Amino acid sequence: MQRAMSKTGESILLFRHSQREIAVWKENKNIFYCPVCEERVIIRSGERVVPHFSHLPQTACLFSGGEGAYHARGKLQLFQWLTRFNMRADLEVYFPEISQRADIFICIGQKKIAVEFQCSRIPRKEILSRIQGYKSIGIESMWILGAKYLKRKGACTFQTNHFLDTFIHSSPQKDYPQLFFYDPFLSEMAVLHHLHPLQTSKLFAKQFIYPLHKLHFKHLFHKEKNPGKFPEVWLKEVQRLRIKVEGAYGSVYQLRRWLYSKGYLFQHLPSICFIPIPYYAAVPVPFYKWQTELYVTWLADLKAGERTDIGRVKKILYSFYGKGTFDFSNALSYYLQLIQRAGYIDIQSSSILRTKKEIICYSSLEQAAQGDQSFFYPFFTEKKAKYEHDSPLFRYTK
Repeated sequence: MQRAMSKTGESILLFRHSQREIAVWKENKNIFYCPVCEERVIIRSGERVVPHFSHLPQTACLFSGGEGAYHARGKLQLFQWLTRFNMRADLEVYFPEISQRADIFICIGQKKIAVEFQCSRIPRKEILSRIQGYKSIGIESMWILGAKYLKRKGACTFQTNHFLDTFIHSSPQKDYPQLFFYDPFLSEMAVLHHLHPLQTSKLFAKQFIYPLHKLHFKHLFHKEKNPGKFPEVWLKEVQRLRIKVEGAYGSVYQLRRWLYSKGYLFQHLPSICFIPIPYYAAVPVPFYKWQTELYVTWLADLKAGERTDIGRVKKILYSFYGKGTFDFSNALSYYLQLIQRAGYIDIQSSSILRTKKEIICYSSLEQAAQGDQSFFYPFFTEKKAKYEHDSPLFRYTK
């Protein structure tokens, strides 16, 4: 840790002092105390060690664990970066009412934000507990992950896992979640925009990499337009799903069997069974699975001019998964809006009207590929790009 209290009660931030001052303190055996537990701490420094305070062995302090050179260096660089802007920034601020210490604490007007540089993998329960702890005292949290968690799989595809999913789903920008990664050795910040789950362990995203010395804090919260490669990437994903062959226990195999019993072939399903759902609305069920189930058990039999209640559509979904298992509210709302945009339904208050536009169930893989292309390309074309610098987390004013 960087912060400690001197014998006279002065708050010391070690990185602000020269190597010579630190050497004199060590030689004179100056006494310092942890600002959290008030136990004695000692200075550790060296050629390969970022100078820091360390607890003595067998301490009971909650914050006695070593943080590692990677985390220590990154935290200092991020703190020094944030002090360049029109905001108050403090390092290692402890909040006794929730027993939590923020790596960096910033204030922008009335907005209070705890910035965490997370370099180790911790349980989902702990992450959510810390986020809720900050919220309980009126503080938002912003998490910047170590660059080792950014694993690129393709031009616009990245590896994901439950650890990253936790930060995506808990983002304060619910309708536009982002992931932030920082590399203290390269001094670069990577930001992922437009997050869409492709598979259980893969997501689609648009990546920007900024040298830290050229990056303004407000740039982190730009809302970028849809990536131009999205339709191409998504078409490949849908094609892969249509022709994928799985073992007897795979999710696609089980779905194929169920479809066959209903008189359908998975590879010939209409394009509306493969509509991407953004992370903020996604559920931990493959998107193509619940959309297919909804199509077969509801939409396929709904005649032009017929109405159905939205509540009934929800019940159909919950008949497959159970109401207490997943909350489909956001996913279903988003999906219905998109198939309305495609012209297949008309949402009127709490009911849905089936339009006359035909939903095509393809007769071959070639026809399906052509149909997907004509469906998805205009589907992802934005009529008007929006560039916004506003978010619930940060509101910047000059």
